[in-house]
Amino acid sequence: EESFLDPISSQSTLWELMQDPGRLAALSADARLRLDRIRPVFAAALADRQRSSLRDAVEGTWLALGGPACAAGATELEDAEAYLDHLESKEDAGAIADFEAFEQSLDKLYALPDLAAGDAAVQIMTIHKAKGLEFDHVIVPGLDKVPPAEGKRLLLWMERPAGSDSSDPRRQESATNLLFAPIEETGAEHDSIYAWIKNLAAEKAAFEDGRLLYVAATRAKQRLHLLGEARLELKDEAQTARRPDSRCLLAKLWPVVSGEFQRAAAAAVPAEPADAPGDAVPDQSLRRLASAWILPDAPPALAWSAAGETAHAQDDIEYSWAGETARHVGSVVHRWLQTIAEDELRGWNAARIDAMSGIFRKELAARGVEAAQLAAAGARVAAALANALADPRGRWLLGPQQGARNEYRLTAVIDGERRNLVIDRTYIDKDGKRWIVDYKTSGHEGADVERFLDREQERYRAQLARYAVALAQGEAAMLGLYFPLLAGWREWDV
Repeated sequence: EESFLDPISSQSTLWELMQDPGRLAALSADARLRLDRIRPVFAAALADRQRSSLRDAVEGTWLALGGPACAAGATELEDAEAYLDHLESKEDAGAIADFEAFEQSLDKLYALPDLAAGDAAVQIMTIHKAKGLEFDHVIVPGLDKVPPAEGKRLLLWMERPAGSDSSDPRRQESATNLLFAPIEETGAEHDSIYAWIKNLAAEKAAFEDGRLLYVAATRAKQRLHLLGEARLELKDEAQTARRPDSRCLLAKLWPVVSGEFQRAAAAAVPAEPADAPGDAVPDQSLRRLASAWILPDAPPALAWSAAGETAHAQDDIEYSWAGETARHVGSVVHRWLQTIAEDELRGWNAARIDAMSGIFRKELAARGVEAAQLAAAGARVAAALANALADPRGRWLLGPQQGARNEYRLTAVIDGERRNLVIDRTYIDKDGKRWIVDYKTSGHEGADVERFLDREQERYRAQLARYAVALAQGEAAMLGLYFPLLAGWREWDV
């Protein structure tokens, strides 16, 4: 480690100190060699200040200094990318307006999982999303975390079954009374109805938490790991585990697991008094490049093929044969199928599609569909989406699937040509099969629908084969064509 020896003046910048002959003379030969390498990089960065975004300036300087060469692997490079993305999101006119707020936001920026951790698939999801799924191993962390307290709401209400003198049993079943209470006025007497409804809501929430814990625990096929933390306290000169807050999930397990916690608490070594807030020193360990390290040469430029640029056109223009309006209908249907799939069908039904007719017409108009054709085109969009939601095959395609991607864009070199591909939907089913599915909004007015679907399968067979080459990379895959207007389906394997 080198030192500039003299106390640094608060008025001197690091750049100014790097130019001070007296301080430079005190450095070792190795330190001067390193400084000579980095000084031109800083000089160029300072000369270009405010000429580019802050993210570009920091990233360019980091690259020129050899930052990527200090990374231990792909995961750390991804972490650097996450930091630069965060820096870009907080940038204001080429600078950081509030450095204290920026440093606080960095505390919420976490490193990515290890990209080289192995082939075992790890999924992170909420308990709600895991409902109906099973996994070999399940880890449920943070059982001791207490949910934030709900503030007072302006109005509380609940429905209660109401008695009825009616002889009609259906009316007796459905009759309810609405009980509600407004928040009490400041300084007013305690409102017992408001408090009763609030306590009942808390009791219902506690039962729902128990149900969620049951759901989480029953997702595991082989091993279940439940992680929770209990505070230590001294009771009768013995170190014990404090009972967790009644609102957390650990409290529901406490009658069963308290013995384990108490044994661990008795054997625990008393912790040293915590330092005052702000005294913690962050890890600033560094990886140093060799003194003689030089920036490697850039890789050779890729050969550009004009033929490869146009080779993907047949995949992009799949509605040209049917006219501009049909192409725009297909684009809008694709957009909403993507949204429905990303929502995993939650909240989607025929009534919602019917209510969106105006939205469909506005989207079609924005794409250039003539006013005279808007009503028919909008009805076609609505019919395609409603059919997909009503069709069991459509619901299977659009529902929850492992590793699902929608409108997945990638570029691949296939048969020596560069192709830009857009895969409507791909996922892995419960049997571990990779599916690659394309939506087709083709319609058919004739009687022989099956023959029409067979012809469409042959027509698009080569297109989906290219998708399989780019995505499956030689592994087995299932290919599928889905026709929402017809509730039609064709599948084959690769």
